[in-house]
Amino acid sequence: MPPLSAQPKHRLGCGFLLVSVLLTCILLAINGLIVMNVFIASSPGLPEWAREPRVSQAVVFLGPVLLLFVEWWVCDVALDWLRPQRQLPK
Repeated sequence: MPPLSAQPKHRLGCGFLLVSVLLTCILLAINGLIVMNVFIASSPGLPEWAREPRVSQAVVFLGPVLLLFVEWWVCDVALDWLRPQRQLPK
């Protein structure tokens, strides 16, 4: 029987990268729909400068990207909370 290793196994590679890219694309599509719907629903109450095409395009483009950063940060925090790294004995 082989001795148990104290080192955790890291499963990073092509599969992890593909899953991350696929999840990112799905999240960007969902975020785009959410930001577009919220912007359209709130546009009558926005000031005139916020309804200009440049501003609305910037919000619709940057909103999903910013949401994506927040979502990945929440995922990272949740994984750290659910699986904290153990201190190895010296």
